[in-house]
Amino acid sequence: MANSMAKEIRELSAQNQRQHEEVRAARESVETLLCGLMDLFLPHLGGHNRRVAALVDEITERMRLPESTCKVNHNAALFHDIGMLGLPRAALFAPWENLSDTERNLILAHPDMGAALLKPMSWYQDAAVLVSAHHEHWDGSGFPRHIGKENIPLGARIIAVCDAYDEMLNKPADAPQTFSEEEVLAHIKKQRGGHFDPKIVDLFLERGIRGVGAAGGNPLATEIPVSVSQLRPGMVLARDLCSASGLMMLAKDTLLQEAMVIRLQSMQDDRAVVEPIFVRVEVNPGEDAGERA
Repeated sequence: MANSMAKEIRELSAQNQRQHEEVRAARESVETLLCGLMDLFLPHLGGHNRRVAALVDEITERMRLPESTCKVNHNAALFHDIGMLGLPRAALFAPWENLSDTERNLILAHPDMGAALLKPMSWYQDAAVLVSAHHEHWDGSGFPRHIGKENIPLGARIIAVCDAYDEMLNKPADAPQTFSEEEVLAHIKKQRGGHFDPKIVDLFLERGIRGVGAAGGNPLATEIPVSVSQLRPGMVLARDLCSASGLMMLAKDTLLQEAMVIRLQSMQDDRAVVEPIFVRVEVNPGEDAGERA
């Protein structure tokens, strides 16, 4: 009898473990799919979301928030602009005064549109709350609900600072206006207590956080040149990847998926992709980066 019960317990435990792994695999597949959709729609958007997620991770870890909270904040940052998928591409970087009323309304609605996309998935429901509030301002001047101060979820307040920093610093090459890091930091300081939570701004600045650039913010990372034929799924672009005509095809920080690699390599014979392509590589302490190239 005891042996039979022990066997049943082991079988139930194994079954629960299998189900847990299946759920985890499904969640990772959905994350890959959503990131891939953003990359296909607009490479710059996918890279921006990943860089913001990396900055949010750094802040939440330094705040010593619970691991579960850090994960929710990461998911929200990774998909904070997924609502942009409903916008015309031409409207994404056009000056506000050049947009139609319909385009302006879509931009103002993109936090709620993104949240609506995430809510049906149970593991993203908490993140959806942050996505819907990531454009709210500390002083109540944001959108879509004009809430302020502690009424804005903490995660959304963190995302707001990181989002503004990366959006201003890493403009696409054809953007009508670009900013230096000094100008971006000056803007964030100016909006301390305005658009942004003063405590988050202070933490962002005093911790010396910087945007994720070609080396991904990792001091032990560098870049190496590779040919199109050497590209492999899982590589991360260290620079924007451009076509021979000068069009940006994929933004820096894009994680190459198998479908992307196949598409790029299919264009190799036509020399449609500018080579070499620069990808990240991590360097072990004490190792010369040149030796890895």
